[in-house]
Amino acid sequence: MTEEIKIDVHTSHSMKCEYNTKTLHRIRRIQGQLTGLERMIEADEGSCEERVIRARAIEKGMTSLITHLVECYLVNTARYQMEEDPEQTTQDLARIFDLLNH
Repeated sequence: MTEEIKIDVHTSHSMKCEYNTKTLHRIRRIQGQLTGLERMIEADEGSCEERVIRARAIEKGMTSLITHLVECYLVNTARYQMEEDPEQTTQDLARIFDLLNH
C-alpha cells in the first residue's frame, strides 16, 4: 500500500527561511574575511604566507557556501519538483553538476 506524502507549506517555507538565514551568515563571514585580507594588503601587513592562509580560508568558505546552496536546492526545490516534472529536475541537476565541475 502506497502512503501519500503531504507537504506542509508552512514547514517548507520555514525550511527555506532557515536555509536563507544560514546562507546569508556564510556570505557575511566570507565578506568579513575578504575585508580583512584587503586591509592586510592595503596596510602592507602580514607575510605572503599569512595572506595565502587568509585567501585559502576564503576559498574554503566559498566551497562551503556552494555546497550549502546545492543542498538548499535539493532539500527545498528538487525533491518537490521531481514529482511534478522529473525530466526538468534531472536537467536542472545535470546543469548544477556541470557548474560544480568547471
